[in-house]
Amino acid sequence: MMSLRFLLLITLLITALAAQAQQDRIILNLAKDPAGLFKSYKFYIQEVEDKRSLPGAVLGKVIALGKEVPVVLPGNAEKELFSYWSFLAPKKHETYLPLYVTLKDFALNEKRVAPNKVTGEVRLNIRFRWYRNMESVELTGYQTSATYTRPERDYDYEKLVKQLVDQSLTHFHKWMVNNTGKNPALARNLLLVFKEITDGATEDTVFYSPKRPLIWDDFKVRSGKPGSRYAAAVFTSFGYEGRSYPKDNDLVVEIGLKTFMVKSMSWGRPESRNAGTLRHEQIHFDITRLVVEKFKNRLRKADLTIEDYDSEIQYQFLEAFREMNRDQEQYDGETGHGLNAAAQAAWDKKIAAQIAAVYEVQ
Repeated sequence: MMSLRFLLLITLLITALAAQAQQDRIILNLAKDPAGLFKSYKFYIQEVEDKRSLPGAVLGKVIALGKEVPVVLPGNAEKELFSYWSFLAPKKHETYLPLYVTLKDFALNEKRVAPNKVTGEVRLNIRFRWYRNMESVELTGYQTSATYTRPERDYDYEKLVKQLVDQSLTHFHKWMVNNTGKNPALARNLLLVFKEITDGATEDTVFYSPKRPLIWDDFKVRSGKPGSRYAAAVFTSFGYEGRSYPKDNDLVVEIGLKTFMVKSMSWGRPESRNAGTLRHEQIHFDITRLVVEKFKNRLRKADLTIEDYDSEIQYQFLEAFREMNRDQEQYDGETGHGLNAAAQAAWDKKIAAQIAAVYEVQ
């Protein structure tokens, strides 16, 4: 039967080995204090990735009980920081911003510089991003460091490290509050807004307006185009100008649309300047205006993304321009350039109804 003295020796040995094991490393636990919970926020931690040169649980080395020992987290940094930050700002709603955090530097190191004198440095460098339409969107970063000097005795490393970790998430929270509705990087949706430009015409242009039909004085050239057998011709076109700005959770893309005719490129023979011919040319102008509506509908149906909406708008503009030329050719072809009275009357009625519908909706 084992003696009590022997059992006591074994117990003391196990205790000594455990104490020695604890002295071989310092384990930092990030205490989850309910007092640190965010009260109002619009994000949650989706993922933490450790991109340090030496990822894992180790932060560095500190001086403890007269020797240099590793200082570590209970688990790897990705797991520990994800758990801690998710506690401070838990996911509450699907509309919250899914935040990805990249750990670029996270270290704590000390050295003895004199008897009973230790200096230390703690560093933290992280980047925040999210994914929009499967594209990475960089948001902001947080980088800080601190140095200290202490006597060689027990030290509260957990409080030191926790302070930096807390500050990093607080920094992002403040950044998001200050940038929501201002920074396109935070925009969740693209919102198209159209604006018709009807003023600002020059001496050589007339902007389309249902309240301002064409008059013969708009046709500056008073002779036929050389080689042309037609009575008149109006040069019409359309264009757009755009700007974008963030608003709440949207990126607003405002497109100003202008339909116009150029006076110096429009002509009419003096003997043909009558109401019928002018009405034929007005329908050409109306058709151009209706193509602008088709352009708007193309954009509403297009796959516009915040990352690359401009190139798609330009593409749809070119397609609408080609459509305008086809529509104008069809109109002249079916009406015989206005000589087929029945066809002209049918087009007049059809186009007038479409124009009325456009401005009735607006």
